Order: sequence, then C-alpha cells, then structure tokens
Amino acid sequence: MESIEDIRKLYQFTANDEKNLADLGSVLLPFADNLAEDFYTYLKEHPATASYFKTEEAAKRRKETLKIWFADLFNGKYDQSYLLRLERIGKVHVKIGLKSYYVNAAMNFIRDYCQRYVEAKIADGELNENHLLTLHKALDINLGVITSSFVEEEINKEFFSHRVDTKLIQWSERLLHGLNLILMFGLLAMAVGMVSLFVSDVIFALTKNLEHGVIKALGSLLILWMMIELLHAEIQHLRGGRFHVRIFLELALVAFIRKLFIATLEHKAPIDIAVLLSGLLVLGIVFFFIARVDKEKQD
Repeated sequence: MESIEDIRKLYQFTANDEKNLADLGSVLLPFADNLAEDFYTYLKEHPATASYFKTEEAAKRRKETLKIWFADLFNGKYDQSYLLRLERIGKVHVKIGLKSYYVNAAMNFIRDYCQRYVEAKIADGELNENHLLTLHKALDINLGVITSSFVEEEINKEFFSHRVDTKLIQWSERLLHGLNLILMFGLLAMAVGMVSLFVSDVIFALTKNLEHGVIKALGSLLILWMMIELLHAEIQHLRGGRFHVRIFLELALVAFIRKLFIATLEHKAPIDIAVLLSGLLVLGIVFFFIARVDKEKQD
C-alpha cells in the first residue's frame, strides 16, 4: 500500500480540500443518524447483505461504526493513522466474507446520499462546486484504500492457503513415493522368501515325498510367478503407470489353487474342499467381470 502522502498527491487533495471538508462536515454530519438508518434499511433490502445483520444488536453496532467513519471522513486529518484505519476496514470485510462489489455498492449509496444534500446547499449558495469535488475526492480516497486493502488481504489469504496446499501435496507425494518404495522392498523380500520355499519344496520332493513335494512346489511356483507380476506392476506404478486391481485377484486365485492342491493331498474333509472350491468360484466370477471391464477400456 502506498503512503498517505502519495495517495493525497495522486488525488490532488490539497489544504483547500481539507478546509472544504470542514465545511462539508458542518452540513452533512447533522444528518449522520439519518444516513445510518437509511443505509442499513438499504442493506436489509438485499438478502446477501441482510445476512450480516442477524440481530438488532449487530445492526446497532454497525450503525455506530458507520457514524464514526462518517465523522472521520470530514475531520480533515488524512494522515497515516487515518490510512491504517481504512486498511483495517478492508481487512475486516475480508474476514467476514463480504464481497468487494458490496463495498463499492455501499459507497455508491453514501455518495448519492451526500451529493443530494451538498447540491441542495450549493443551490442555496452556502457551498460551491469545489465542495462537491472535494466530497468526491474524499469518498474516492476512502473507497480506493478500503478496496486495495480488501484485495491485498484476499490475495494474502489465498496465497497462504495455496502455499499450504502446495506443501501438503508435495509432502504427500514424497510420503506416497516412500511408501511405494517400502512396498517394493517388501515384495522383493517376499519374492526371495517364495524362492526359498520353492527350493525347500523341490528338496522335499526329491528326498522325501515326490508326489506331495511336486504339488507343493507347483503351488509355490505359481505364487512366485504372481509375486513377480506384483513387482512388475509396482515398478510400472512408480513410473507413473496405472495399478490394476486384477493382479490382486490373480494372486488370490493362485493362493486358493495352491491351498486346494495341498488340501487334496492331505485328504481334507469334503466340506473344506467345498469351501475352497466355492471361494475359487466366486473369485473366478469377479475376475471375469474385472478382466472384461479392463478389456472394454482398452478397446
């Protein structure tokens, strides 16, 4: 925000304007109560602005605030302290969620209200055209500072929110990448474990029970194959590829098949075999539909 001296120069606000403000104050300040009543009647006519004054107490406080601002408008002390008070008004409007065009509309209402009284006094000869020009300068300065402060506060608010969102996204992406790496190392460890299990099953088949050992080794080999598929899918995912749910179903199917192999070798009860077959059937149906959907997407 520029200094009050720069703003005064920009609007060509001179010592003569300060004198004119004192004259305008003698004319307009006696009507401050009327302005406050008419202004808030105007605000209550519009649902968007009426929502800010849900109680009579809230409306009463805002009327007093308006009258204080209206008195300051004509005291002629357009210094740094006055600038800070205007900036604070803009920031308060941002905090309560008021839109900037409501501020502009409100200032337009006050401008028209004051202009009618001033023009009447000009006609009576008590004021001249310079007083009307000073009134517009003063209101423009107020509107300009309040609006600028309003916009700056909104930008700071949005910028802070944007920075927080960006940081959260960056840290989330890093955390997700780290978790994916941990997952990949876990899959590698499990793949090594399945290799050990497969070797153990082969040794069991060669040294103790060929039939049981071959079936168990076949099951371990199927799971090792699925572990390789999972590793391949995770590598593709880390490179930005899409992770397919179908792979988990394939792994579950293989696990059920291995379990079924072992159950038949161990001569489990028919009910246990039936449960495994039912689970295998359900997984097969789900896998069929998911594979069909994936194929339609590819086509």
